[in-house]
Amino acid sequence: MTEPVHQSPPKTDVLQWGQRLITVLLLAGLCVVLVQILFKPALPQAVAALKDVPGNCSSGLSGKPGRHADLHTHSGLGFSVITPSNYSVQNKYGLVMVFPPAGFSAESAERYYQLTARANAQGYVVVYSAAIALSTRALRMQHEVVPQVMATWCIDPSRIVFAGHSDGGSVTAGLTVRETDHSLQPTHVVISAAGITAEDLAQEKCPAPLNVTLLHNPDDELFPAYGQGAAKWWGQCMQCKAEVITEASGCLVRQCAGQKLLRYCATSEPHTKWPSVTAHMFEWLD
Repeated sequence: MTEPVHQSPPKTDVLQWGQRLITVLLLAGLCVVLVQILFKPALPQAVAALKDVPGNCSSGLSGKPGRHADLHTHSGLGFSVITPSNYSVQNKYGLVMVFPPAGFSAESAERYYQLTARANAQGYVVVYSAAIALSTRALRMQHEVVPQVMATWCIDPSRIVFAGHSDGGSVTAGLTVRETDHSLQPTHVVISAAGITAEDLAQEKCPAPLNVTLLHNPDDELFPAYGQGAAKWWGQCMQCKAEVITEASGCLVRQCAGQKLLRYCATSEPHTKWPSVTAHMFEWLD
């Protein structure tokens, strides 16, 4: 009796199944992208300031509490403002001006940084601007945001913070060392993963005394070791003491002239990530 012969399935069937699997995987990936585009998580609501905020401003200021999106400077740069939900012109609030990484809108920058609720609770109005390709013109356009906000909401000029990551960090540093309007100078800057070297900074003038926090991965894929060089320049600029204190966060802190602080945090995240050590950010500011 002849045994039945078991034949392998035709190669065309195997190829068809492979093509179907690839198609399914591609469609699944497309669905994930569409879901992320169409169903973005809601932006956080403004929260009440828990910190006591003293002082008051002229009743002529028109700013209102809560979220204000789709705002624009005179030159057309988009930005959004989120004030504490219990905002009142009878109080002077701090201002956190957050500059975006390359390609981000004000809305996507807010989702990226995740600072809104903490800023509001600490008594800060928080502002996110849209990205524009780095240039001298970009610095001029980004500089328009803070004066416009201060002309509308009650802001304490002694609590102005500039912060940003990547291109946002470069804008933060650029505006700090180049800005000549001292009435709008930040009192604290948080510069993360900026593409600015010590050689770049050496061509600029040292700004008025302020608190500086530098966040940088020494092995950053785009700007390796830039943070260490920048920290050295800032240390000389701010006349910082040689003694270094290590905070619980792991950041290194030096006392500088005028009772200001220079903080350097060696981070470990890839360039695309806003460092987790920023969980301590509002401890640094107040």
